Amino acid sequence: MRSLHVAAHFTNLAVQKRMLESRNSTSHSRWQIIYLIQVGNMHSAELIAPLVNLSVHSIYKIVEGYNHHGSSALIYKHKGGRRRALLSVEDEAVLFLSLENLASKGLIKTANDIRNVIEQKVGKVVSDDYLWDLLHRNGWKKKMPRPHHPKRSLKEQEDFKKNFPKSWSPLQ
Repeated sequence: MRSLHVAAHFTNLAVQKRMLESRNSTSHSRWQIIYLIQVGNMHSAELIAPLVNLSVHSIYKIVEGYNHHGSSALIYKHKGGRRRALLSVEDEAVLFLSLENLASKGLIKTANDIRNVIEQKVGKVVSDDYLWDLLHRNGWKKKMPRPHHPKRSLKEQEDFKKNFPKSWSPLQ
């Protein structure tokens, strides 16, 4: 069983203050690990792990990071987000302003027109999924007129509307 020791980056009161001032549970549990080792003299990851609801391996990694890098190792980096984004949020906003201008002039009629503009901006071919995700992310929706039957008759539709009974009762 390995024994945990932390580097003296902070005093006991400073560690306690950081733990109490932490904004979220992840940050709090990380500072709590340092507090338990430095102030509480708990030097076993097997004892600390159930107290902070983390694995023994996580305890070792957090302490190792703290010893090498100080308090910056305890800052939790959120997962998810735009890691492989082709355009930044600001670039997308500028792009969609230009798309709105083109659409108001009637120069954009289909998704392929939008695709061509985006591919010129990005500099590479984009997939259908990227295109639709981009449109959805910026509040655009696929809108098109309702389809009409090729053999429809407007005169028959108007006659039907005029002669349709106002009330209906089932046959007896």
